[in-house]
Amino acid sequence: MKILYIDPIFGISGDMMISALIDVGLPFEEIERVLSSIPLPLPAIVPAKAQQGIIEGIHLEIGESDIHLSPGEMEGLIEGLLVEKKIKDDAKTMLDLIVEAESKVHGVPKGSVHLHELSHIDTLIDIVSVAAGIHYLGIDKVYTGPIPHGRGTIKTAHGIMPNPPPATLEILGGYKTVFLDVSLELTTPTGATIVKHYAKDPGRMPPVNIHRIGYGLGSYVTDKPDALRVFIAETASAEPLSDSEVWVIEADLDDMEAEYIGACAERMRKEGALDVLYFPVYMKKGRIGIRLSLTVPDELLDHLVDVVFSETTTFGMRLRMDGRRVLRREVKTIETNYGPVRIKYGYDGKGDCVKTHIEFEDIIHVADEKGIPYRVLLDTLKKELERPLNKLK
Repeated sequence: MKILYIDPIFGISGDMMISALIDVGLPFEEIERVLSSIPLPLPAIVPAKAQQGIIEGIHLEIGESDIHLSPGEMEGLIEGLLVEKKIKDDAKTMLDLIVEAESKVHGVPKGSVHLHELSHIDTLIDIVSVAAGIHYLGIDKVYTGPIPHGRGTIKTAHGIMPNPPPATLEILGGYKTVFLDVSLELTTPTGATIVKHYAKDPGRMPPVNIHRIGYGLGSYVTDKPDALRVFIAETASAEPLSDSEVWVIEADLDDMEAEYIGACAERMRKEGALDVLYFPVYMKKGRIGIRLSLTVPDELLDHLVDVVFSETTTFGMRLRMDGRRVLRREVKTIETNYGPVRIKYGYDGKGDCVKTHIEFEDIIHVADEKGIPYRVLLDTLKKELERPLNKLK
């Protein structure tokens, strides 16, 4: 599997991403081919070798243009491109992410959004070129490092804005962020959109073999290199296992009514906990208590800490970050003598199916409907499905 890792050393913008893709092996002629089907006078675009400190990379020099487009006009131009459907679909999805973010931060319907500076034709060039580049390079999956932002305020054509812009923060909700002590717009809404669309898995990148490295250089001059770095790599396996970082919340309870523990655990699962366990422990003075243990995603940590405080008697809890690795999963529906049931398949790092599981909810539903004991139905379905399951593996 071919992986692209985005390493935003000093931020990410659309032109920096294009530059990095060119530096890592994308022929500029491919971008020219794709952009040539836009029926508008495009600004001159020239990729040039440049250097910042000890880093050498590509800087994209884009000429002046006074062409501004509405979201609808951009979508129409993308649809009219004489390119592969995947490129058009990716470009349209990125445009929709921008429009949706602007709609939320300005409190207007998506159909009434005005993109201000993002209406410039550069936005169209950026999203179409990046979509074309990632398609050309045959990237299967994209990961990203933490996204850097500046502080304070920035000056735009429409006045002073907080840094980072509200639309950028809206797009990057759920992604790891770092703030640098500079009054510069390090990550643009277009750069944020590229990350959001392609780097859908916020987990850690699996072990890889790095083949190529590219740098896209911006135009800021500071004591830090204004550079975006990308890696093209191959995973050691056909289908890498899914790795992610999770939080573990633990609380020891010795003064809570036991009958409420199960109900609280179920509520915590509904609130987004990946797993909730509770088991007896020996506490001080020989008292028997209950240890409550939750596994939660990073973005829900604060929320579930509040849930634990509100639902239990604890005055404190322990927090630690753990790694989590899961098999790639796929659910298929199979017809049986008792009706359709869903089967979950688990695939290892080689892409081999190593286990199957009949969905619990389907067993309960069918058994209740047919008036069959749960265990009897489960054993019967296992025997009936043994041959079809082996075929589907």
